[in-house]
Amino acid sequence: MGFSWPEAQESLSLGLSERDVDLIETLAFKVRVLTMDQIGRTWWRRAAQPKSAAGRRLAELEKGGFTTSFTAIAHPEIPLFAPVVSWAPDSPRPDFGAVSYRLKRRWSQPPKGTRCVYLSTLAGRYYGGHGGRRPRESEETHDIHLAQVYLLLRSRDPEAAQSWVSEESIRIGRGRRCEKLPDAMIDTSGQRRVIEFGGAYPKAKLEAFHRYCSQELQLPYEVW
Repeated sequence: MGFSWPEAQESLSLGLSERDVDLIETLAFKVRVLTMDQIGRTWWRRAAQPKSAAGRRLAELEKGGFTTSFTAIAHPEIPLFAPVVSWAPDSPRPDFGAVSYRLKRRWSQPPKGTRCVYLSTLAGRYYGGHGGRRPRESEETHDIHLAQVYLLLRSRDPEAAQSWVSEESIRIGRGRRCEKLPDAMIDTSGQRRVIEFGGAYPKAKLEAFHRYCSQELQLPYEVW
């Protein structure tokens, strides 16, 4: 970008609203990407046309250097209501063959163009979070659905959503060591749990994830 942060702020004629800041901080600290549909139904849900209203404001935020939009070729969002499997220490070992089958059978629609938004590097640095990294093609469906998990938690349990720590924050906290990292962690009242979006994980990958959480982290987990 060829302008400074003050110039970017000045370019927004009305300044940043609380809603703008909430959206920016979500992208800076919680999730890497959001779809325009997700933004509309979460931040503009009372508008007559949430997606259109969100699109107009996001165009201003992008013009100001806060966000970047792009079209992902991703699977349409699947309904997510609860984890496919939850496990806690001292609980029985899940049937990973059955879990894998449930994860795989839910993908029934082909990928399609999906308008998405991520935070700019400049905005990420200004807010002390993360920005500037567009999901790789192989990550787009995963990141969109992980964002859906976060937004669902945000609507159901705001305290837990507030404690959501993203993979990027975990990586930085560990000094960027090369090791397996969970998609996110939640820490409420000193009770931590691991959050993972399972995509279409095969049995072997689920078993490896279980070993990581149960032996290395010794933490409960949810696979969505």
